Amino acid sequence: MLDERHLVYFKELVEGNADISFRAYLSNHEDSLREQFSSARFARLKFKSIDEIIKILDEEKVSYTINVQAIRNENYLATFHPDALNEKGRLKEGFKDSLFDGIVHDFKTKGEDAVLTLHKYIEYPENINNKNNIEKLEDIEFFAEMELGLGDESLGLFLLKALASIERQFSDVDDIVLRAKETVFKHRGETC
Repeated sequence: MLDERHLVYFKELVEGNADISFRAYLSNHEDSLREQFSSARFARLKFKSIDEIIKILDEEKVSYTINVQAIRNENYLATFHPDALNEKGRLKEGFKDSLFDGIVHDFKTKGEDAVLTLHKYIEYPENINNKNNIEKLEDIEFFAEMELGLGDESLGLFLLKALASIERQFSDVDDIVLRAKETVFKHRGETC
């Protein structure tokens, strides 16, 4: 039989009533959870947390009502390195604002004019095709897609539109630009 406190937390988590994220809970209760589950189940719990938690609740016949936003938020937080999270497993204050030389902060304060910060960060147009800047573009693309799907939708869409606006480079940059255009196009279709 699973420890009751874990079941209570799992139910609170999927219903959106938990005080801390699963990553923080796991950090605080890892030894106890390891004792409760097989190695394989613990690994699934660690790496496919929400899916496994729902299976556990179903197996234990615990009734719950899924809060879609809470699940979305948990999946979003799982994409970040633990260093970006506070003791409650939430993003540290100001963490996103510091990303990519302050693009997120500038978007919040300057709106669409933050595209200039993006261009400076990726050294567009002069040096955009060097390996380092292509890696920066890939990082921005990944972050933007996470924001669009799980975080701040307007930030994700802004970043993808900024990437999509880059002129043809006849390099690996073009693949990133085309993926960004495709994502923006698909998103418009979903919201229309």
